[in-house]
Amino acid sequence: MDIGQSSLSPVDGADSPMPADVKGLEVYELNLEKYKDRRDNVQKKTFTKWVNKHLKKADDAAQVENLFTDLQDGELLLLLLEVLTGETMQRERGRMRFHRIQNVQTCLSFLRSLNVKLVNIRAEDIVDGNTKLTLGLVWTIILHFQVSQPAALVHPTGAVEDRIARVDSREFVCTV
Repeated sequence: MDIGQSSLSPVDGADSPMPADVKGLEVYELNLEKYKDRRDNVQKKTFTKWVNKHLKKADDAAQVENLFTDLQDGELLLLLLEVLTGETMQRERGRMRFHRIQNVQTCLSFLRSLNVKLVNIRAEDIVDGNTKLTLGLVWTIILHFQVSQPAALVHPTGAVEDRIARVDSREFVCTV
């Protein structure tokens, strides 16, 4: 190749030439975004099923259709924690943003009192429907109440329950 020639090739829709390795990087980044979206959808579906399984114990009508919007007011989060702990949680009954933040804050404070680590998750994030942080919160709840407490599956007689829920951590990876 002569010094005056370039190894640049034009990219579809671009007026100026672009190095082939830059085009490859763009393709890689697009594929990575598709993978992340697919992973987020799998997490959303899996976490929704887990939440609904537990909510059904308290009220057959209580159900999450959309994980990100249905948890925004904190009502279903409070109910979920009541089911998981057997404790009664105090609720704010209004529909204003302040009431929603208070309900979610009650959940977060309760989880912290149980020594659950909540990193960078604020009530406002959940109320605003932040998908990553909502997934992170639900995953943290799953980790605390199901994965990290297998002793809860042991009967008072000492016999281990046959139906131990198995969790493949590769399916539940949640980056916040």
